[in-house]
Amino acid sequence: METEKKRFKKGIAFGVLVGIAWGLDGVLMGKVGQAELFTDKAYALSKGLSELSFDFSPLVTAFFHESFCFMWVALYLLCRKQLKAVFHLLFKTKKGRAAAIAALVGSPIGMSAYLLAINYATAPYASSIAVTYPGVGAILSYLILKEKLNYKSAIGIGISLFGSFMLGFNPSAGVPDTFFKGILFAIVAVFGWALEGVIIGYAMKHIKGEDDVVAEPQQFLCLRYFVSMIAYSVVILPVIGGYPMAQEVVSSGMVFKYAGIAILGAITYLSWYKAVDLVGAAMGTALNSTAALWVLVFSALLFGQTITLNLAIWGIIIVAGVFIFALGPLTEKNK
Repeated sequence: METEKKRFKKGIAFGVLVGIAWGLDGVLMGKVGQAELFTDKAYALSKGLSELSFDFSPLVTAFFHESFCFMWVALYLLCRKQLKAVFHLLFKTKKGRAAAIAALVGSPIGMSAYLLAINYATAPYASSIAVTYPGVGAILSYLILKEKLNYKSAIGIGISLFGSFMLGFNPSAGVPDTFFKGILFAIVAVFGWALEGVIIGYAMKHIKGEDDVVAEPQQFLCLRYFVSMIAYSVVILPVIGGYPMAQEVVSSGMVFKYAGIAILGAITYLSWYKAVDLVGAAMGTALNSTAALWVLVFSALLFGQTITLNLAIWGIIIVAGVFIFALGPLTEKNK
């Protein structure tokens, strides 16, 4: 019994760490995104950068974030002698290739939209809406994969989505002029991450003949970051003309900031997988949603950002809705 208690406490600790790390990641990415290179068009053009790369500068920052996340997770797996298995998954298994397709939806689309949302609507608003993606994923799984959705989970989804609606379309005074643009990108991020889960769920359910494929969640995570890095470097940056800006990020020294922030990104997912292993996916998902509240805390403590009553109330309601959604099936099972 004591062992189970220790596992539970350890799992809760990892779950709390997920929220803290992801919340701080979003706040710091938003702060670095306020650099003159990304906010002053005249300055950017004086550096020989194009207007297109300036307008889509968050995609350049996403490239650095995802690339360094891959580097840190790969280094972790290398130390555990598991890195080779990542490429075996990708090139030798159907499940690995399905995970790669899901990564294209979840990272270049979801992550890019999330950073654009932070850029246009600020991190507290972007994060508060983004954490609703598990609920949206459950709805899509119900519609596409015909998975069951109990009434408690449905109520939780309804609460979180209502909170997101009120937060997104009833903003506090003093929000940026680009606020609604940012909210739209936050919604895109939600659907990107939700569809990523649906694709993975479909693949694992329908791919036959690979029951002997054994892989750690960390290996799938590394595969995700690898595919994301390749997509940004081969497709997205060339399309937006982003390499000159990326070069400026390196020469200015900002690249080291992204390397440091990416450690938080890697910690987020590695801790989430550990939390899920110890306390289950329901509690892990619920604790993950607290990132929205940690964004509020770090924004206020580190950068003095004013947290309005409107933002705080609806942010708490959104997180409460995610908790109800995630823990609904668990409470029914225990009952």
